[in-house]
Parts: sequence; structure tokens; C-alpha cells
Amino acid sequence: MNNGSKYLASLDIGSSKICCILAAKDAHEISQIIGLGYNEAKGISNGVISDFSLATKSILSAISEAEKQADIKINKINISASSKIVTTKLFNKKIKILDDRIKEDNINESLNLVMNDPYFEGKKILHAAPISYSIDGANGIKNPIGMFGSFLEVDFIISTIGVNHYKNYIECVTKCNIDIDQVIFSGLASGIAVLNDNELTLGSVVVEIGATNTSLSIFSKGNFLFSEVINFGGNNITEAIARYYGISFSEAEKIKIMHASAIEHSADNEISFEAPSINYDNNEKFVHVSKKDLHEIIKPYIESILKWIRLVISKSGYENTISKQLVLTGGGSQLDGLEILTKNYLNFNSRVGFPKEFKISLENTLNPSHSVALGIIQSILKVKEQEKKQDFNILMAKKNKFSFFRNWISENFF
Repeated sequence: MNNGSKYLASLDIGSSKICCILAAKDAHEISQIIGLGYNEAKGISNGVISDFSLATKSILSAISEAEKQADIKINKINISASSKIVTTKLFNKKIKILDDRIKEDNINESLNLVMNDPYFEGKKILHAAPISYSIDGANGIKNPIGMFGSFLEVDFIISTIGVNHYKNYIECVTKCNIDIDQVIFSGLASGIAVLNDNELTLGSVVVEIGATNTSLSIFSKGNFLFSEVINFGGNNITEAIARYYGISFSEAEKIKIMHASAIEHSADNEISFEAPSINYDNNEKFVHVSKKDLHEIIKPYIESILKWIRLVISKSGYENTISKQLVLTGGGSQLDGLEILTKNYLNFNSRVGFPKEFKISLENTLNPSHSVALGIIQSILKVKEQEKKQDFNILMAKKNKFSFFRNWISENFF
């Protein structure tokens, strides 16, 4: 099969894994996963291409696996850009309206003026969207098109990536003989994948815990508003377990997944088991592991990340304008008891966010680690749906080729 018009392909280039997903609409217009490829992210460190050859091979392996499952040759793919190397900022521009009524061209003009800022030198724009308007000093305008006014003021949220990082991403994928359609910020994609319409509208926090990084994104009124990242992820907890017990990283990862918990249980003292030591090949003894000790090892790491989340929300400027809703996603979010501890510690309604709106065969399963790859597909499908409903044109600065997801949830936008 070789028909690119009938499917969408996405590629999440993470810090520990590469995930490629192929999706298509079935006869009932339901999105179905038809191919899923997964591979270790070799040659990639903290979202940065560190070894071009290894990274290309890792990407090609994940793509090939998805192609084989779907019996499709991918010609064009949509890829993620890691939160670690993407910067998101708020920009404001006020312009004079020469005609009586405000037109879409006026918003284009505002955006073009913002993009003339020296800040954008050496940067590639991944996402730009207007998030609020005021006309002649009156705030709270939802849709200024067609309204009378002398001055229009627009707030834009814009995410950028360094040009060289962008080129490295592009080169690694195109070396696999595949063209790139769009590059989408992973923080935006994960939110689209796991938030429901009410959470997007009322305002929510999405925390994606990856292997080496944790990102925090804020959404409200259908808009992506804010993002920040820290060099901490699930691997830090795994390494702490490995060091404490003197076991291999792979063994520590198994223990973390199967036995570790963010909350202490009354029966922890009674539960213990053995694991092969790091010198197992030399016939050294097994080490004794208790659930109580395991909890004490990971506790300070979890508390540190929760303190960081609270600090970032506080300094974001959006703490009082969003609901008390926090969604955990990413591979690290699957730690037992994490959502309960998060709720108790931050006083937020917390849940683990699973990708939604997709059907998948019994051979594969979806979990929070697939959020970014699925969010890329969902964001594109949302825009396509809006185009069908409203016959509007997505604003696009063609010379920069950046994706402009304008309030993809709101049906009254433009």
C-alpha cells in the first residue's frame, strides 16, 4: 500500500525512545492505529541529536517497524521537537486599524510585526497562535473579525527552536528517504492527546515525565499558553535504585516498574524479594530488596519534582486563571501512586492521561508514553475538521513554514 492521502504518520523523537505511529480513519470516521514502531533513542541526548549516524538508524528502525505492521511505505511524516530545546514566550503587538472594520489581514499584520523582533534571529518558529485580543483598550474580545475599532492589540504565544537543532532533526529524518510535513512542539502535542474539551477550556496543567526530562505545559480556553522543562526524568529514579542496591540499570528499571510506589503502604515492611547484583555474572550473591526501602529511595526524587511543579505553576502567571486540574503523562507517569501523591501534595485534581480517540488492534497497546506521537496526529486531525466545518484558512507564514494551530478546539474561532 502506498497512498499517503489515506493515513497520517507521526514520529516522537524522545530522550529515551523513538515512537512512530501510523493512523487512518475507518469507515465510521474513527481514527485507528494501523502501525506502531518503537525503538531505543540512540544518538539522542536530552532531546538533542548527539550522534547523527546512530540517531538516523534509531529513527529508521522505528519507522520501518510501523511501516511493516501497516503494510505502508511512509512518504511524509510529522515529527516532534523536544521540550528541552523549544522555548515558548508571550508577545504583544498593537496596531492601528486603517479601515473601519477589523479583518483577518490585521491579525496577519500583527504577527508579521512580532516576527520582525531580533529575538527570532537564528530561531525557527514551530507554533504561533493569538490567545487574546483587545479593541480600543477593551479586553475579553474572543473574535475581533468584522468588529469596529481604531486599535487592535493581540497577544501571541510563540514556540521556537534553534535553527541548527531544527536542521539536525530534519536531516536525520530525511536521510530515511521520508519528507517532513510538520514539526510540532512535544509539549503542545502531549496536551492535545490527553486533555478533554472541558480541561482545555477551563484550564489545566499537563506534566509529561520522560526518561531524562520533565515538561510542564499550561492550557486554557482552548489555547496552549506556557511551557517549562527540567532535567529530571524517570531515569534519575532508576539510577538511584541501581546505585543503592548495586544492580544493573536494566534490573533497576524492572524493579521500579513492578514494585516501586510513590506512596507508602502499611504492608511494605512485609514485602521483599531478591535481585541479581551487578556482579551476578561472577556468581556473586543476590541483593535483598524491600518495598519499604524502595519507597525511601524514590521519595526525595518525587518530592523534588512536585516542588518544581508547584513553583513553576506559581511563577507562570496563570495560577489564578486555570482550574485545579493536573494531568500526568509520559512513561514516568505510570509510577504506582503518583497521581494520589500529586493530588495530596499540590491540592490539584490529578489523573494519569492516556491517549484518547483512537482504536488499536489487540497486538498493540497504548499508554502515556505514546502521548506525543498520538497528539501530533490529533492536532492535525483537529485542524482538518475545523477546515471542513468553517472553510477558514490557517494563517501560515510560508517563508518560515511554521504550524499555526489557532485555537483548534473553539468552533467559533475565526
